[in-house]
Amino acid sequence: MKFETIEDYDNYLAELEEDLNDMEEYLKEHPEKLGTQGNYETLQYLYSIYKNNKIKFIQDINEIKLKLDGNNMNPLSIENMYLLSKEFNNTKDSLMDLVNINSIAHENLLVEEISKGSYTIKFSFPNPTEDDMLRKSPRKKGLMKIFDFINCGDDIEKLKNEAGPNGHEALMAYRKFLAEIVKNEADFTLDTEMGSVKAGLTLQQCKNICEKLNI
Repeated sequence: MKFETIEDYDNYLAELEEDLNDMEEYLKEHPEKLGTQGNYETLQYLYSIYKNNKIKFIQDINEIKLKLDGNNMNPLSIENMYLLSKEFNNTKDSLMDLVNINSIAHENLLVEEISKGSYTIKFSFPNPTEDDMLRKSPRKKGLMKIFDFINCGDDIEKLKNEAGPNGHEALMAYRKFLAEIVKNEADFTLDTEMGSVKAGLTLQQCKNICEKLNI
């Protein structure tokens, strides 16, 4: 069964638990109902699976995927992709500083997977939580600043306004990250929350920002 939010997941667990309680009460009065007993045990097993997999769901929905694409992009080595992941983390740190996240600002996203076939880098938070999923945690709020930046496109004034009065460092880090994208002649997309939050830039937009952003 597919869930999009932690609320959906918790609601499903609550429904299973309610069904189990109803069946348990019924079996107290009708212990001879072997068919119901079998269904009860099956439902117990299903409930335990979803209960135990909740942590994995929290991890999955908090993953961040950076994907490069393009008709004329240069073949990427693993080294290229690790460099990209480093610059992405640097950008994240700079933007997180803008929302006052002290030490957590320097907590690197983990590189969960690098796939050369599709040129995708998959990141995650160390020990993701439900607060990350609900965007209540400082680090998730900081991460979402990257999506705000990307959604400015190549509008330089919008980028500067989004960065705010103390955003010089963030703009420098962002430009450096985009320079790596340009070097590889790629478009890129970024998504999180199982693809429900997306942003992206074309190669030309990346070039425009690198050329016009005077910092």
